[in-house]
Amino acid sequence: MSNRQSAIGNRKSSNGHRSPVGDLCLFGVLLLALLAACAPPPHKPVQMQLVGSDSMHALAQSLVDAYTQQRPYVTIAIRATNSEVGIRAAREYTHTLGLVAREIKPNELDGTRAVVVARDGVAIIVHPSNPINAIMRSQLVQVFSGEILVWPLGPMAGKPIVVVSREDGSGTRHAFEAMAMQGTRVTRTAIVMPSEAAVMDFVARNPTAIGYTSMGAVTDAVRALTIDDVPLSRETVESQKYPFVRTLSFVVPQAADEEMQAFVAFALSAEGQRIVAQRFARVP
Repeated sequence: MSNRQSAIGNRKSSNGHRSPVGDLCLFGVLLLALLAACAPPPHKPVQMQLVGSDSMHALAQSLVDAYTQQRPYVTIAIRATNSEVGIRAAREYTHTLGLVAREIKPNELDGTRAVVVARDGVAIIVHPSNPINAIMRSQLVQVFSGEILVWPLGPMAGKPIVVVSREDGSGTRHAFEAMAMQGTRVTRTAIVMPSEAAVMDFVARNPTAIGYTSMGAVTDAVRALTIDDVPLSRETVESQKYPFVRTLSFVVPQAADEEMQAFVAFALSAEGQRIVAQRFARVP
């Protein structure tokens, strides 16, 4: 076919009909226009923050990483402080979820609601060289109140017990005092630490120390004691056989927007609870 014939063929045939090539191009243009009209509008950027319990920081980070990977338009900042700050932040700031690692009283909510996302065991930890593997609750009270002052056996026998506690406002401290001490005051000579990591680090470096921390913070650098013949594990916390079980909760504003509600729902979903189970016990 000559160049002249080819060019004529690209327009109309001699009998006046449209060329198939032209029809195909027109169809492609119309299809692209239709797809553009049907495409959902781009998401507006969404920002929120999680504020509160130091014990929940790693869990919150894992949930946020998984959630924002699926929703790149969402940015979630995390600020680890303590449970008291988490409750206040959810009440006072917009686009804010509180992280709370203790029981929440109804009068603390005030325009918010509590959603339990995990269960945690409060671990009683000692240095790995300490020969004591288990303790009864009655003995624990005596140790943390200062009634028992020295270690009874092993290489530390006769050496002073160094009690490590948490700061005021800590959900871990609140839970420990409520469940383990049951009204008995922790000794005034206790060394007070500002975070789970600080407690872990101190006990890991001091063979005569004893402290308490979230099960999610425990590593091989310390040893968690068996309490009343029940070892600390995800299974004993889920069954609540372990004596010191607390809830980990989001405090959610009653007027939470759609994205915040979606994040809370994600934490409770099968995928979210698989993330929870990496460090803590799942909710029923």
